[in-house]
Amino acid sequence: MPETLPPGAPPPSAGLSGDADAAANTDSGLAGNAIAGYAGGRFVPLQGCVNFRDLGGYPGLGGRRVQAGRLLRSDALQDLTPDDASILKDRLGLAAIIDLRNTDEAARDGVGLLPGLGLDYAHFPLLDGRGFPPIAGHPADGNPGPGQSRAGWGRPRSDIVQRLSDTYLWILENSGGPLAAAVNAIAARLGRPLVFHCSAGKDRTGMVAALLLELLGVAPEIRAVDYLLTNLAVDGILRRIRWMQPDSHATNQSLRAQPLAFQRFQDRLRAEGGGAESYLRRYGVTDATMGRLRRELLA
Repeated sequence: MPETLPPGAPPPSAGLSGDADAAANTDSGLAGNAIAGYAGGRFVPLQGCVNFRDLGGYPGLGGRRVQAGRLLRSDALQDLTPDDASILKDRLGLAAIIDLRNTDEAARDGVGLLPGLGLDYAHFPLLDGRGFPPIAGHPADGNPGPGQSRAGWGRPRSDIVQRLSDTYLWILENSGGPLAAAVNAIAARLGRPLVFHCSAGKDRTGMVAALLLELLGVAPEIRAVDYLLTNLAVDGILRRIRWMQPDSHATNQSLRAQPLAFQRFQDRLRAEGGGAESYLRRYGVTDATMGRLRRELLA
């Protein structure tokens, strides 16, 4: 992680709520100090995004740990400043970007500076078939368009846990191919550090992170902590979304990571998919690829 900040950069806590108890949520079964204990040093302080963080350091298979500085997750990158780009490219050695946003999100908001600086860019939209991203404001009325799933339509905006649960389960049931393609793309680019991201860095990014961490042998409770760390950045995420999408229905509460929704995703993955390894194998991630992920990312 950077030890010094470029001119004009916020302090490391910028955009973070600092409220670990709130980050844990009352129904998570996790104490706030458990969240805070895993947050230290993970967030990379940047001016153009607020949820950029390292997956390194988590304990994995065989007493090894996920290597620091190799696998990173983030919210959208299109607002990165030149100073941010210098931190990521020149100091952290970032070499590749895996974009999980919808096609229309990426077209509307752009990809930012990094691809133009020579970083490899690959796009694997996970929610194109459903027609709306989880942060864009939930349609409480109306009907889905042609070919879109009805899951989640007609629910009140206040039913946040159910909305996120519907989103996560829809992705599991309908986007196995893009999920596997994203994992394959990550495995093919492990020679240098890479980042995968969506808009808020919570839902689509959180699902890919959970699949990867499970493959690496990270315990379920730690995968849940990693998911919940977004709640430390939720105020900054909300400011970004309101600036990018003034008509968005997003609120602080609607953007929070919800442990019950994450648990439902994990339960469904285990019950119907046999866990991350079996699920990804079904959609085209080979044992050789999973072995490479473990060899490259665990030390």
